[in-house]
This record gives sequence, structure tokens and C-alpha cells, in this order.
Amino acid sequence: MAEVQYPQARTPFSDYLVACNGLEEAGFEGWAFFPEMLFGAQGQWWGDRGRRPRPHEGIDLCLYTDKAGQALRLRESSRIPVMFDGEIVKIEEDFLGESLYVCHKIHDGRGRRLFTIYGHTKPANGVGTGGRFRQGEVIATLASAEGRSAGVFAHLHLSVAWVSETQPFKELNWENLHDPGVAVLLDPLHVMDRPYKILAPDTRVKSG
Repeated sequence: MAEVQYPQARTPFSDYLVACNGLEEAGFEGWAFFPEMLFGAQGQWWGDRGRRPRPHEGIDLCLYTDKAGQALRLRESSRIPVMFDGEIVKIEEDFLGESLYVCHKIHDGRGRRLFTIYGHTKPANGVGTGGRFRQGEVIATLASAEGRSAGVFAHLHLSVAWVSETQPFKELNWENLHDPGVAVLLDPLHVMDRPYKILAPDTRVKSG
């Protein structure tokens, strides 16, 4: 299997997310994840903790630790910045909110360009397909998880992928991101900044 190629520079995405949500004031120390929230995870972290229908396409970003070591979660309606300069090329509904597909002018030299996808969100006012945004600009907020599966709370499903330059934007979806002829999924934690830790399944999480 060929080695997965990552963009050369890491992104200050975490810095933007922390800043636009005032997390430094809350004592932000680093991101935190249950194992099932990580890239490639086979299991669910909510409900009956059964198996996912497919390996996890990205990370579920919603937990962080403070300087006292407590695990906290992002508030609903937390603001979501874009990871790199890019254009929103598709918006589709998902089971908590909407997914925004953003195409970036970053290429891998193998006929693919970089995409970031922000799932379970509510697009910000004025944000729509065709909108162009600079790195760090807010494009959405977290969608509410109220009334959904037991144990699930508002979170950002973040995916990063190299997508074929011949792939029509309107045909992109969560299923064909697993098709190697369409996309090569990347672990977002290899692109992002800031430290993170893995939590034990019984870790108590407080509202941020």
C-alpha cells in the first residue's frame, strides 16, 4: 500500500477554533477524544456503542481538557472556522445538521486536490455553495443534538481528503469518500495543531 501523502504544513485550525469560541478563557489545554471518535474507528461512542456502518471518515471534535485536567465539551452553537482558504462546493443534510464540503487550492501532484468536510453543522448566515472564505473565517456553528440518539451531543465531524480532480462536486457524499477512485481520506489529527489525549470510556464530561 502506498504511503498516504499529507499537506506539507500543519494548519492553525485549532488556534482559530479556540479563539473564536473563547476557549482560552475556559482554560483550554488540548483536545480530547473517546477512542470511537478517532479516524478509522469501527465503533460508536453514543447509544448502544455498536459498530459503525463504515470506518470513521474523520474525527468527532467536541471534547477538550482544561488546565485542571477536567474533560469538557464544546457548547452547542460553537463557531466553526474553515481550515484553509477555500470554496464551499456542496452542502447536504446529515443526521444532525448539514455537511459543508470545501475545496482548497492545494494539490498532491497525483491529480487530486484537498477537501475538508465539516459535518453536523448549521451554516452561518450568508454561507452557501460558491462562497469563498479565507483560512480561519467562520462558516458554521455546531448543530443541536437535542432529541437525537441517546448519549450523542453536539460535535463537529471533521474529514480531510484528497479528492480526484475529475470528481463532480455535486456527486460527492459520505459513502463515495471511501472509494479510492474518488478520494483518499486523511487523519485530521496529522494536519491539525495542538496536543490531544485519549479518554477512558468512563470519563465524566462536563458542559463547557
